Formats: sequence, structure tokens, C-alpha cells
Amino acid sequence: MFIRYLSAGAIATLVHYGVFVCLLRWFAPTPSTFLAASTGALIAYCLSRHWVFAQRSCNRLRFFITATSQVLTNTLMVNLLTFWGAPPLLAQVLATAAVTFQGFTINHFWVFKHDLNRKPFQ
Repeated sequence: MFIRYLSAGAIATLVHYGVFVCLLRWFAPTPSTFLAASTGALIAYCLSRHWVFAQRSCNRLRFFITATSQVLTNTLMVNLLTFWGAPPLLAQVLATAAVTFQGFTINHFWVFKHDLNRKPFQ
């Protein structure tokens, strides 16, 4: 399951970075990363719901709270790191690393009900 989570995260992250790099042409790093992270969160939700945590109940409000906290953490980190002089792309990479394991843990144990007796993903 963790491999599927990382794969879904990689896809969402590629979308996030694509949007981020494109938006940097017109916006500062903070609004660019906020919009990009929001797009990535939507992709992550779709993949998590239908592929990673398939056959588990999903509490959409909990996913929204989790995704929002990750988007805000990511945005805050990019904002602070670029304020302190880090290049925007490096700041984004560091922020991404910081929220990856947080997101898996929260999604695994809180958002998608954890059930050790569930059928394996087919």
C-alpha cells in the first residue's frame, strides 16, 4: 500500500511541480505553490480514493482537512524558505519532503478507515 501511496504521490507531485513552474512565470513563489499544491491535492485525493486506499471508507471532510493542512504547510515552508533566500524550486523540494510522510500517516490512520481485515486490493 505504501508503494501505491508513493506512486500516487509521485503523479500528484509531478502535476504540482508542473503547475508550480508554469505559474512562477506570472506569480511569486507563495501563490504559485498554493495553487499548485491545491491542484496536486485534488489529484492525490482521486488516486488515493480509487487506487491506494480502495475498498476503504473515505471520510471526505477528514481528507479535506488533511489536504488543507498539507497545502498550508507546504505554502508556509516555501514562503519562509524563499524569504530566507532559497531558490523557489529548492524550497518546493524541501517542502514536499516535509509533508510526504505526514500525509501518508494521516490518510492511513485517520482519513481512510484502517481495517486490517479488509480484502487486499485487486
